[in-house]
Order: sequence, then C-alpha cells, then structure tokens
Amino acid sequence: MGLQLIFVVESDKKSKSDWIYIKDTIDYFYRYDLAHVKLSPVYMHGKGNYKTREKEIKKLVSQYASVTKANESKVIYCFDCDDYDIKKEDADFLREAQQYCEGNGYDFVWFCKDIERVYVGRKVEDSQKTKEAALFKKKKIIRNAKADQLSAAAYQADTSNIMKILDKYLERKR
Repeated sequence: MGLQLIFVVESDKKSKSDWIYIKDTIDYFYRYDLAHVKLSPVYMHGKGNYKTREKEIKKLVSQYASVTKANESKVIYCFDCDDYDIKKEDADFLREAQQYCEGNGYDFVWFCKDIERVYVGRKVEDSQKTKEAALFKKKKIIRNAKADQLSAAAYQADTSNIMKILDKYLERKR
C-alpha cells in the first residue's frame, strides 16, 4: 500500500516557495520510503483560490489510485494566518477555509502569521519570497527549526501545526 500526500499551498508553481519550506520540514524531521510515500504539491497561486483546485486534486488522487487499489491519498491544505488577530476578514477567511477542509475530509495546516515568519523568523516582502526560500534551502536553515514550534495546538506568532498533521502519516526521525 502506498500513501500520497497532496499539499495544496498558497504559492505559485514558478516560485514554489511554500513547497520548499514544507519539503525541507518533511525531509529533516521525518523518515519515509520514497517507494511507498509520494509527495505531490498543488499550487493555489494565492490563498483565495483554494476552492478552485478540486479538479487537479481529483486527478492526482485518481492517477495514484490507478496504480493499485491499495494506494491512498490524503489532502493537506496549507494557509498563512496573516493578521487573523486584528483583521476580521483574515479571521473569517481562516474559519471558512478550515470548514471547507473539514467538509471535504482534508487536513488544515496553518502558519502564523505566515510561512516565512515561522521558518526564517521575519516577514518577507512578496518580491523576495522566492529568493528567501532558495536561500533557506541552500543554507539548510531548516536545522534551526524546533519541532515544538512546528507542532503548536493554537495560533501563536511564529508557529505552525504542520508537524501535528504530518505525525498522522509519517514517522519522525528526531
């Protein structure tokens, strides 16, 4: 039996910035067999597009299941919290996105306030996100990440719940 983890991320296919942080997290903290675990990113090109990726998700699920009926796919949506604590529209968006995920049986990962603050400890301008993610990977900055920071139970600055979700599917090596 194989497992496909489909990560639906905010960034676009060209920059892949969000996927770089997530993939480094998986590679650094988890043990998995490439023959039995497939990691598939889906790019939203902006968080507001989360409902428009169903066709792409269904195609990935179908392709993976066609290899053998024992193969299983799990969908993990990843969102920045943004200013949820001071902007009602950001808090409302997160609530709606979480309900969407729950209603579809998807996992909901959040980064507070955004993925760059969680991994590099500061806000990064949009024009610098691709460059910053590449630098993060090149310099292996994932080694500075703390598992408890990535396993938070509730929104809190510079934290995420990503490892709480990944723990459901993968075995930690650290």
